[in-house]
Amino acid sequence: MKSDEYRKAIGAKVRIARRARGISVERFALMVGIDRNYLRDIEYGRANPTVDVMAKISDGLETPVWELMNPTKDSRS
Repeated sequence: MKSDEYRKAIGAKVRIARRARGISVERFALMVGIDRNYLRDIEYGRANPTVDVMAKISDGLETPVWELMNPTKDSRS
């Protein structure tokens, strides 16, 4: 798997988890303290988030970082 495929798979997992909780991009970005455009870029695999940013996202989603960082076939878009 190439790095851009990993970014897309991880971003898809973040997007799916956020949507499952019924939280908008704008609201979630405010909740976790990151820019909404940066969050969108993460969700669509255009950004390469740091471990610190992934920790904020996982805390906000109440999901372990390892679960978000484990790309699986069902999360690829």
